[in-house]
Formats: sequence, structure tokens, C-alpha cells
Amino acid sequence: MGQPYTPAWHTREEANERAWLDDWARLHLIPVQTERAPQAPSRALTAAGRH
Repeated sequence: MGQPYTPAWHTREEANERAWLDDWARLHLIPVQTERAPQAPSRALTAAGRH
């Protein structure tokens, strides 16, 4: 029993699947915008000058 699909068919199917997945990701995977919280001064800076 020979292979029913040609290399060209496989290439076309892979391209179609990749395009479908790219479209799906664009619609469903919204980039998350994160805001950076203000950073507290480090312990070394707050203790500076104290002995």
C-alpha cells in the first residue's frame, strides 16, 4: 500500500495549519499589559548613614 498523499499535499496542509493556528492565537491570546509596581528602596539604601 503506497502513501496516498504527496509531499506537496503535506507542505500545503502544514502551511494551512500554521495559518489557522496563527489566526487563532491572534484572536485568543491577547498580550497582557503589566504595570510595574514602584520599587521600594533597597535595605542597603535605607540603612545608609546609620552605624
